[in-house]
Amino acid sequence: MPSSAATDSHLLLVPLPVFGHIRPACILAARLVLERDNVVVTFFAPPRDLEQVRKDITNQFPESLIAPGVKENALKRIRIVTTFKSTDDNIVNVFIPFFQSYPVAYETLYHGKPFTCATTGEVFDALPPPVAVVLDLCSFAQFHATRALSGTSVPIVLFLPATASYFVRGFGPESLGGIGDFGKRVDEEAVRLGVSPDEIGDKLPFDAPIAPIIRGGIQILNECDAVLIATSHSYEEASLIQVKSWFKSLPQDPPLYAIGPLLPPGYGRRSVESPESKTNQVERDLQAFLKEMQSKYGERSVVFISFGTNCWPTVPEYVDEVVQALIEKKVPFILCHASPLAKILEETANKVKSSGLGFITTWAPQQYVFNHPATGWFLTHGGNGGVTEALGCGIPMICWPFNADQPTTSAHLSCTLKVAFELVEVRTGPDGLKPMQRNGLAPKGTREAVGKEIREVLEACRSERADELRRNAQEMKRKFENAWEDDGEAKRDLNAFLARYA
Repeated sequence: MPSSAATDSHLLLVPLPVFGHIRPACILAARLVLERDNVVVTFFAPPRDLEQVRKDITNQFPESLIAPGVKENALKRIRIVTTFKSTDDNIVNVFIPFFQSYPVAYETLYHGKPFTCATTGEVFDALPPPVAVVLDLCSFAQFHATRALSGTSVPIVLFLPATASYFVRGFGPESLGGIGDFGKRVDEEAVRLGVSPDEIGDKLPFDAPIAPIIRGGIQILNECDAVLIATSHSYEEASLIQVKSWFKSLPQDPPLYAIGPLLPPGYGRRSVESPESKTNQVERDLQAFLKEMQSKYGERSVVFISFGTNCWPTVPEYVDEVVQALIEKKVPFILCHASPLAKILEETANKVKSSGLGFITTWAPQQYVFNHPATGWFLTHGGNGGVTEALGCGIPMICWPFNADQPTTSAHLSCTLKVAFELVEVRTGPDGLKPMQRNGLAPKGTREAVGKEIREVLEACRSERADELRRNAQEMKRKFENAWEDDGEAKRDLNAFLARYA
């Protein structure tokens, strides 16, 4: 890579090695170099996702909108590297070396030395030390390693690829509906029970393995220099106002930059690249399926089902019941099961194959599917990335939440924005079967109840209520498009961040 000018502003971007965190970081990297031609980004990627990160970042520069010269120059200023070598696909096994390899990698950059990618062996020229380090809220080990080496001379910016509402709930004060001083509560409960903090179990709002993450996140939030959050005022104004009022009570009073939606330039206004030119047979088959369903059942007829790369229903029979209902109602669908936890019953697979209405795959080009005229609905767990991509195309949703930010997001989509139907009967587990606070509804916990509810929702998808949800989703699409215009809210906040740190 050619040597960079001394005037370049070098930013280090380190997302958590989970794809739901990686993809928005890819979009952020592209937006940074598009906004400033003096910005260079070093992106720490996990080895298993190196090629996907390269592909995702390249896709942020559509040829129809970005001139070839601009694209080439921008891509040269994003250095995608790994800090350790591994062929392990197990996400759990990636975390420890990802954290352990960071101190040496950061020291190399901080001292302005050439950097060698651990996976490819490619050597990247020396750059000035980073003007800021952008870390995930859960990366407290990397936060402390950064501070240990560079102190406060290099600002640390926390990146939150989640909603503001979940951020308040998971880390905020009790006065705003958050869990408050979580570390203190863990310690007090541990003393009361005579156990270590990691043995608390479900006595507190989160299971024991989550406790150190929440505790660490709250700690570094009190010490960080700024926060980037992948949401927007047009999406959740009230929650962002809450966050800003909460930040005023923090020691640093960190500035908050709302840079959502994080979507490729022109997303929703243009056709995402067709799989026609790809060699991947699954992509070509999927394209043929969408074309056929559009011809047979019309535009906006297909339901796209995906629970992301990590989540999957714990009761396989519920998935089978949903598939049975879709076939019975003659609703075409795509069932994507990327999670290693996914279990598709053989009976279910046979039903899909013989119906001629369904397409089962372990992976789908999601942005392409949302942009296709055949796609009408998104059945989702409510992950922030998928929700953002769906609304960016004006696609209404059917929400099947599991945990983390998903229940609050599903409530926001169905009750506040009114762009989604929310499933209740699919909820499982001790907490899931409790009555919901906002309406008192409690799942019955049976397959029959799931079947009755999903059939009612599928009927509603063909009603006037569905027309209202689609109109509202289209309005959110318009707001998302405007966010990145010259006077848009996301562009203003990103430029404010760059003016301060780059």
